[in-house]
Amino acid sequence: MSRKTIQATKNYRLFERHSGENRPLDLRKHKKLMDSMKLYGFLPCFPIVVVRNTDGNLIVKDGQHRLLIAEELELPVYWVEEATDFDVAVVNSTAKIWGLKDYAQKHAANGLKAYTEGLEFASSHSLPVGIAFALLSGTTSFGNCEQPFINGTWRIKDRAWADSVAGIYGPIGTMSPPLRKSTFLLACMAVCRVDGFDPARLLANADRCREKLVSYSTRDSYLEMLESVYNFGRKQLVALKNLAVMAMRERNTVENAKKKTVKKELAVA
Repeated sequence: MSRKTIQATKNYRLFERHSGENRPLDLRKHKKLMDSMKLYGFLPCFPIVVVRNTDGNLIVKDGQHRLLIAEELELPVYWVEEATDFDVAVVNSTAKIWGLKDYAQKHAANGLKAYTEGLEFASSHSLPVGIAFALLSGTTSFGNCEQPFINGTWRIKDRAWADSVAGIYGPIGTMSPPLRKSTFLLACMAVCRVDGFDPARLLANADRCREKLVSYSTRDSYLEMLESVYNFGRKQLVALKNLAVMAMRERNTVENAKKKTVKKELAVA
């Protein structure tokens, strides 16, 4: 029998669905698919795709929601076995595009603890996945860690800094919701690079002078605001804005030097 022959079965337990190869099952996001299968049944022209693992089990690579709905509606399942193992996150062509959380959950399900920790960090601080993983990477932009994040090689590089940034961005954003935007986040990232910066002092002062927590359009304007809040009621003033700008410049210089070194090494190799 050809491996590419479309077969049919109502033995739903023939397949392994929770293998970490796909997104978590969530029928709430597939109501239209449910309605379609109620109307048309399970169409043979759209079989689920499976691969056989070393233990001989059939692993669902594409079509896990169709399989689940077919079981609920007691429909026959049409399936085809693919000889070549593949990454469904790369080749999947379904209408719902893979989001960052989908990738993170996939890698977490496959036992990559860094992704599990990243998801927990995002959830605990109510941060978008991209921002959470960028912070844990020690960078200001998700684009700097996007490729390793997608291919499963992402690692946590600066948990302490990420905790500091999230620890002031979230609470101050709660005090003044209009501040929860990218430019204010960049300001929080910058001040948390300053040696000797005291997040507890900033939060305590922010709570005492909430009238200073107003929305601006630029990072530097927010740095001026944070400096004013940080020095509230203090005789010895800290030039927080200048220190933050200098800290970020120094870090960018170091990071750019590292990138050039890597490029040279790759060129030689």
